[in-house]
Amino acid sequence: KNRQKYFTKSNRSLNPRWHRLCRLLLAIGVCKTFIVSIVLIAWQEDSIHVDLPYNPLLQSPKRPVSSQEEKQIDWPPVLSAHLEPSSSYDSWYENPSSKDPKIKKPLPLRGTRSQDLTRLNFPILNYSDPSGKDSMCNKIPTLLPIDDFGTTILDSYLPWIHDLFLSHDEKSVNIVAQNRRRCHKGKNHLDEMKFWEGQVALFQPVAVKRISGENNELNYRLSSHEEADPDGLETRFICRFKKMDHMRRKVVYLGETLSTYPFNYEFVNWRKKKKTMVEDTKDQTAFWLSPLMFHCPIPNEHQQFNLKQETSPQLLLDIIPIRTPVRRNDRDGFFFHEGHGGPTSFDAKEWFGNSHILPKLDDSGRWENLPVCSLKPPETIEPQNFQSQTNQPRPQENVNAMSSNKPHRLVACTWTSALHQRRGNERRISDGKSRLREWIAFHLEAGFDHLYIFDNTGANATVFRLKNEVDPDFEEGSDQDKFRIHDDLSSVTNLFPNSKVTRIDWPATICNNNRPAHDDPGERSSQYAAEAACRLRYGPYTDWMASMDPDEYFIPMGNNTDWREILEKVDKTEGRKILKFRSTRARPLLSRLEPIYDEGAKECTREMGKTHNKCLTKKKDKTYLETYNCEYIKSPKPSRFARAMKQLYRPD
Repeated sequence: KNRQKYFTKSNRSLNPRWHRLCRLLLAIGVCKTFIVSIVLIAWQEDSIHVDLPYNPLLQSPKRPVSSQEEKQIDWPPVLSAHLEPSSSYDSWYENPSSKDPKIKKPLPLRGTRSQDLTRLNFPILNYSDPSGKDSMCNKIPTLLPIDDFGTTILDSYLPWIHDLFLSHDEKSVNIVAQNRRRCHKGKNHLDEMKFWEGQVALFQPVAVKRISGENNELNYRLSSHEEADPDGLETRFICRFKKMDHMRRKVVYLGETLSTYPFNYEFVNWRKKKKTMVEDTKDQTAFWLSPLMFHCPIPNEHQQFNLKQETSPQLLLDIIPIRTPVRRNDRDGFFFHEGHGGPTSFDAKEWFGNSHILPKLDDSGRWENLPVCSLKPPETIEPQNFQSQTNQPRPQENVNAMSSNKPHRLVACTWTSALHQRRGNERRISDGKSRLREWIAFHLEAGFDHLYIFDNTGANATVFRLKNEVDPDFEEGSDQDKFRIHDDLSSVTNLFPNSKVTRIDWPATICNNNRPAHDDPGERSSQYAAEAACRLRYGPYTDWMASMDPDEYFIPMGNNTDWREILEKVDKTEGRKILKFRSTRARPLLSRLEPIYDEGAKECTREMGKTHNKCLTKKKDKTYLETYNCEYIKSPKPSRFARAMKQLYRPD
């Protein structure tokens, strides 16, 4: 009897009303199953690829969660600079528009937000292709936007990065930057010097403590040395590491660390009896404040990435500067902890208070997606067909002196170019290749194991192209590339085995080529950065190192014919770490010179040569060393030449 309620007599099918109810329940079940599956998949992806363990050496196990871990990144990632407007610092001062504004105490918070920042992308560093077809890691200094800094990149607190690479022990990233404030000086550049004061602040460490914020977020607070985290005693940058997952086309956050300095720049400045790190005149003598070096420790998770096997970067780095007003030490005091032994006259609690929380990282100006690559160690095995011209055996080294077991005993670094302009841009020099060839050959004979050539030809090609000149040493091509340099120094370095010579393409231009006596004295930024990079890159592989120009020769004197003999004596009997030499210019011998004509220089024309030839050059069959072999200032050199002193030094 009950069946008649649900079935018809004809076909025993479901009653339409009950049929609709079943279909509704079935649809609800399917939707519920689908939603639960999606949630489970998302939870699994998040737990596997985002919430990686934090470095236990730098943070307690119960780490506050950074909001960055939940953020989605556009794929592929690209190098970008996020610029803060200079107006964001107005809150620091009582009278921000005055020439010498007074800083408020305690320092007010900056109210920057991500929408206040200007983002500049540099697509040349786009990480979409992991194949390494043309290895990006071998040419990082050529890809960084170095020459854009100060023109399109206008943020005084961003470091002017010239080079970065994985340290040889794989525990940190080495960054080599330059002080942009030193590029232009003097009374005609006072506003520019004021704008770039933040560059000096980057040399001055601050103390930082991590705290837990809203929603258990990781925040940073300016503090005193007593309150600071152990790794936050002397820092200036927050380093945020990320890993690229090309398979899933996503970026995975690994963690944040605090930067370290190789030494305390502020303490060094005090030791050199400088009243302040902010030099306001054109005579800026603190050369140690030109290159800025710092390190970003890598979280422990880096060990799983095998970075030394990569040809394209797999690890990315964001650098967020910690922004505070520059300390004028004669007014504000010195801030280095008591372990250094100097005066600590800067009161952090008075200046920063107890609650100065730094803005969130995405609300702060920063470098984003900098590539992290390993360096290829220098080759040490000589090819069988390479033989020294003198065939002199390598001297027997002292076992104790060589206890470090480094592959090289003595190396040299040089920053040079196939063509360049002298200081003041008064004359163009295009004999760089022939000079370098002779310089390399001589120093290999004199006992140097390896020579590192930082090739700046690309920068000079740009300068000459802007001047609408054609390089006479190279062939002209089509109209499109007739001003382009068709060669670099590789044609010289390739004459020598890789075990003896390494060439590094280094196209960064110097920011000021004026003479030292100019109202706006020169600053050879590219050269200083190259010398700093060479020591950090290759110092761990040698006992002794030197930096010099290719017109400078380190000549063993007396009964010594090889620098390794001299270093052996020094290590065995003296234990010195630095050998200093006063240097003077040599004059050329007239018998080794011949006339040269240049119709572009009025004193060197052929017409002028008929009566009084003022222009001479080295004879083609003579070497530079035998031509410039008139040492008219005899040893010992007078003390006035101490400024031009050269060094051999232990890089460690």
